[in-house]
Amino acid sequence: MTVHSLADYKRVVHAALGRNPVLDVLIADAVGGTLAEDVVAMRDIPEIPVAACDGYAVTATDVAGGPSLVVSHDVSFDDRSPRTHVPGTAARVPSGAPLPRGADAVVPSDHTDGGVARVAITGEVVAGQYVRGAGSDVRAGEMLVSAGTRLGARQVAAAAGLGRPRLKVHPVPRVVIVAVGDELIDPGARRPGGGVPDADSHLMAGLVRDAGAQAFRVGPVPDDPLRLRAALEDQLVRADVLLTTGGLSQGTRDTVASVMRRLGEFDVADVALNPGKRLGLGSIDIGTRHIPVVSLPGSPAAAAVAFEAVVRPALRDMCGFHQRERDALVATVGQGWSTLEGSVNAVPVTLTRTDEGRIAVPLDDGQLSLASLAQADALAWTGPDTTEVEPGMRVHCSRW
Repeated sequence: MTVHSLADYKRVVHAALGRNPVLDVLIADAVGGTLAEDVVAMRDIPEIPVAACDGYAVTATDVAGGPSLVVSHDVSFDDRSPRTHVPGTAARVPSGAPLPRGADAVVPSDHTDGGVARVAITGEVVAGQYVRGAGSDVRAGEMLVSAGTRLGARQVAAAAGLGRPRLKVHPVPRVVIVAVGDELIDPGARRPGGGVPDADSHLMAGLVRDAGAQAFRVGPVPDDPLRLRAALEDQLVRADVLLTTGGLSQGTRDTVASVMRRLGEFDVADVALNPGKRLGLGSIDIGTRHIPVVSLPGSPAAAAVAFEAVVRPALRDMCGFHQRERDALVATVGQGWSTLEGSVNAVPVTLTRTDEGRIAVPLDDGQLSLASLAQADALAWTGPDTTEVEPGMRVHCSRW
């Protein structure tokens, strides 16, 4: 079997998943999607000065001339345009309403006697008090939310405040996760002869959510071809991507490849990645829907590395995010380890900060065990030409 370089295989997986199409949705349905367009203010908000509180719109110099003023009118939100302020008077104004043209201050209601025909004002009044100027919330041309942003309540509220009834978004992909293996049982379950608790599907569900997609975990499925096929077919109705772990070796009970090939297209490949060498990729067509299938190793550590190296970037792009890779940092090796020549190697490390910078120390002598998977601060990556990582070397790390 030909061994593919990691870079080549990443490109193949990226092409297989593709980016979700853009949907034009009502703003109420946009939360959770990834914005496919910049949200830019087309005008100042507010467009004209408005009252920052309930009170009376005045000219500050008029108040200095006497403690009370005639009330000229009540400002209404229904007015087509602001009236012109009558010098020497006050206009009752609700919070958020436009100031009459010529008024330059608002006196809060609790600084007055609340008069209707004439109002008495207490305290000093200065120009600009309790007035929200034009553009004080948003300036015309200002970008509030950039394309590639996952939309939460705050971002949707900003778009709504601009008067946007609809937004263009990439919908969140739905990833169905199936752990395959005769030996697997749900954590806490019992069966004759024992079993191996399923860590894979829980691990993948968390990593999928962390990448920005929806995760639908299916309980452990045995290698039996009929039961495996039935379980997979049952999940296709809700899957945008099907992600499996286990069942990829060449043993007689490893049936993922044969079952997948009966459902659609599927190829198994060896990739220059350690751990996580053997991976599967294919697709299943259901009517007009094209569902990519990615299969990862059964070892939780190998599955985690393969997901981080190959699946996560493609899944992030499918979501519509501009940043596909995790933030990387460079650390100095505090204790060396050996690597597999010819492969990209991932080693779990702890990170500590010193006066000289970050120091990376391998866990479990550089082996990815279940314990190191839980305890690691980051994965340290080395290239295929590296055979020994020595203290003092600099390595690239992706923080988990």
